[in-house]
Amino acid sequence: MQSHNEWRDIGLKLADAFDEMVAHGARARLHAQAAFARLMHGKEPIEYVRGPATPHHLIHEGPLARLLHYPSARAGGSAKPILLVASLINKYYVMDLLSDLSVIALLNRRGFDVYVLDWKAPGAAGPSLAFTDYVDGVIPAAARMVGGKHGGALPAVIGYCMGGTLSVMFAARHPDKLRALCLLGTPVEFGLSGALAKLTDRRSFDADLLMDVLGNMPPAMMQSGFKMLNPADAFNKLISLMRDAADGERVRHFVALESWLDDNVAFPGGVYRDYIRALYQDDKLCKRTMTIGGTAVDLAKLTVPLLNVIALRDHICAPPASRALMPLVGSKVAEIMEFDTGHIGLTASRRSLAELWPRIADWMELRT
Repeated sequence: MQSHNEWRDIGLKLADAFDEMVAHGARARLHAQAAFARLMHGKEPIEYVRGPATPHHLIHEGPLARLLHYPSARAGGSAKPILLVASLINKYYVMDLLSDLSVIALLNRRGFDVYVLDWKAPGAAGPSLAFTDYVDGVIPAAARMVGGKHGGALPAVIGYCMGGTLSVMFAARHPDKLRALCLLGTPVEFGLSGALAKLTDRRSFDADLLMDVLGNMPPAMMQSGFKMLNPADAFNKLISLMRDAADGERVRHFVALESWLDDNVAFPGGVYRDYIRALYQDDKLCKRTMTIGGTAVDLAKLTVPLLNVIALRDHICAPPASRALMPLVGSKVAEIMEFDTGHIGLTASRRSLAELWPRIADWMELRT
């Protein structure tokens, strides 16, 4: 068994390195495709698109995450702190995709100091990690660090996708460590989350067996599940690229977004087991039977001001899976904001940046 574990640990570290190589390769491939498409229109290639786009600096680095700081554009030290919690498997910089398409830059302009948890690949530690490592460990620690840099002022928390689910648990267990909570495309009642709920049905999907074999959930396997929801999507995107390649702005957006989609980290195996069993298959969070570190997660103890932002065309988190949270929390201020877009469109579309995010920033200003 010891020998098996040693080989497994080596394999998981190599897998993380391979995932990083795949991400770099995908970005190079997308630039090559874009250059060919531009050539067909008699246009020069676009400049190399990197992510994230906005200057920032490292505050702290731990074994599971780096804490990054995007300083406010407001002078005089009056900026209000926001802590951004992204999904464990996705890079946060979908919210800082391009210099002219950045949610974080918008928040900076509105006077917020934005701090980001940049999740690291889990490696050999992944199979032994659990929700408590994040909900009771990394996120509260980051909130304390942010507060310490702002004279003890509590941060508002923005949680996106699974990062929102983690933030819900954090807010219910540590309501004294945040000022307000904003959720984006966040599933809570997972049985209502659409096609993904069917794909993870316990009668056909055994997460324990899968993690016994793999250790962590590889990004490529996760992505294959998402791509099954819309099999023709990749082909349609290439057709759109060839058709619209004369428009440099469209091509930059295409390359930036598709590069982000291929830039992921493995899902920690220990968390993945509970994520599928407790949330997708047993709906424990909404049934109030979810436990973390041996104690219950009571959503009624989530009492801070809450804004639940829902994408009406979300196929990753169907709107009913998010709406189900509202009657379960104890917040006196609990609002829903709906927007006609898809899951990724919440953060990576020019329309959401122009129409949705100023409304979110207005709400955050009132609550922070």
